[in-house]
Amino acid sequence: MKRLVRLYSGPLRSESGAVTAEFVIIFPIVVALIGFLVLISLMISTTSDVQQVAHELARKSFRHLNGSNPPSDVCDKLRQEDLAGIVRETLLVRADKLTLRPCPGQPDAQGRVTIIVDYNFGGDFVQGLARSFGVDLGTITRSSVTFL
Repeated sequence: MKRLVRLYSGPLRSESGAVTAEFVIIFPIVVALIGFLVLISLMISTTSDVQQVAHELARKSFRHLNGSNPPSDVCDKLRQEDLAGIVRETLLVRADKLTLRPCPGQPDAQGRVTIIVDYNFGGDFVQGLARSFGVDLGTITRSSVTFL
């Protein structure tokens, strides 16, 4: 009887397919985790680039506002003369996705210049990757305030 039990229970105790089963279960989880980490890093990098664009535009606004004839809307002047060059220096920001909001009446009474920039992730690789995880990134807004 013991011989029959050993004969038929042998295949049940065999671990010959255990590694394959573990691989099939663990590999997709690891790939999804790596994809999620890439998504997060690209989101953070793009957000950082957009913030840097806002800071650079705020810094360059001094040049336009310190002259003898300051423009009525410094953001319009920045859009015409400086925006394209600043965006070219970034790695992930596309100029067609970036919007510089109008800012008439700058600087305000306290001497602050506020620059607000919107970036639309629509159609970007980052947005496509985010949608594979069920996330819609939409638009981010960043601002920079400097004092004259």
